[in-house]
Amino acid sequence: MRTRKTWGAVLALAAALAMVAAMSPLTGFGADHLDAPALNPTRLEADINDLYTFAGAPSGTTVIAATFSPAAGAIGPSTFGTDVLYQVNIFDAPDSAPVADTAYRAKFEAANADGNQPFKLYKATGADADGHSLTGTVVAEGVTNSTEDLTGGGKFFAGLRSDPFFFDLAGFQGTVGGAANGRALGDGMASDFFANINVLAMVMELPDSALPNSATGDGFGVWASTAIKDNGGWDQADRMGRPAINTVVGSTGPIVMAPAGLQDLYNSRHPKDDLDTAIVDAAASALTKLSSLDSEGAFTSSQLGTLAGILLPDVLTFSKSGTLPAPLNGRALADDVIDVELRIVTGGDPLDIFGAERDADGAINSDGVGPHDDYLSTFPYLGVPRGGKVGTPGNVAAHDGDQGIWNVTTPVVAHLSGANEVPAGSGDPNGSGQAVFTFNQATEQVCFNLELFN
Repeated sequence: MRTRKTWGAVLALAAALAMVAAMSPLTGFGADHLDAPALNPTRLEADINDLYTFAGAPSGTTVIAATFSPAAGAIGPSTFGTDVLYQVNIFDAPDSAPVADTAYRAKFEAANADGNQPFKLYKATGADADGHSLTGTVVAEGVTNSTEDLTGGGKFFAGLRSDPFFFDLAGFQGTVGGAANGRALGDGMASDFFANINVLAMVMELPDSALPNSATGDGFGVWASTAIKDNGGWDQADRMGRPAINTVVGSTGPIVMAPAGLQDLYNSRHPKDDLDTAIVDAAASALTKLSSLDSEGAFTSSQLGTLAGILLPDVLTFSKSGTLPAPLNGRALADDVIDVELRIVTGGDPLDIFGAERDADGAINSDGVGPHDDYLSTFPYLGVPRGGKVGTPGNVAAHDGDQGIWNVTTPVVAHLSGANEVPAGSGDPNGSGQAVFTFNQATEQVCFNLELFN
């Protein structure tokens, strides 16, 4: 703990760490956090973190939520990009070609005096839904950080929220990413890196009647995408369906060893192209290497083909009558999708797809962390921002000269890398770490957690 007498020094350190974080070439950050190297570090407002879909609290509704900008306000920006199109793509059946029948597109303007951004939400259907453009009908407009009604029924929210994702990032980096941090998944030292950070979120609560196949129970498929305006058009920057697909398939760490550039290629493609040779071969290679850690050995070619058909195309499918676990059927905020996927990709068969050929356990069955405690039971479901609303970049909103204290309104999170140490070569280039500074204005205290590895 540090009282206000030492805030100046601590805040200077926090600002420096935050700058390091913003400039570091981070990869493999989370489910899909920072899985788009081309956007890091200058366009993180277009980086998709996670996608969720689950039954809404009012009967007869379904929620679709997407989050953006990793560690918004600390690593990523705390406002939506004004030249970015944020899009949710929906198609009519999980087993049909993933071409959007309906697209919801949000376009944001510069923040007003109180820090909120005016926006319009467009709904496009039919041929206009495929791809990225500002075609469609405006079904909601307002400002960020408030709830707006949707034309035709439903609600929409866009703004800063607590990150609902939970994951032992340091363990993943040590096991899959090749970081020399003294950590590994399942080593009994798990810590949830995402417990105290924020994201930008778009949340829709739609009447089931507005979604495909609500009457038959066959469900629908959904994926999120972002596009950046370029020469009058919109270039796709990132996309996501199920969690961690691109993070695992495109890992350049010592286990998977995917070729450089694969993650950006993946993000530029359409889900309907996921079954082409490049993506299927990359997925098969990643699954082979990760499943070889299992005592039963790597997946066979036949098993790989079956799994590829389940995991690709990369879309999140959901039916209220479905019985498969998330993320094979939807994804709620508290669903431990990382445990399910770790078990499968490291050689387990928890769904008994292969019968006697494999047992349920993989080499790694859990990352050891569970859901957060701040999810809401009603719209917009994601918890309120950690530390309150961010005021300005860098998280230091103002200095009160009369009181001699800083008005800091959200945690500062920094991911540290020895390769970025100044001056260069002054320490271990393989060193790594993370620091989280939490500011309590009421008690005038700063709490910080600093972990360093070599």
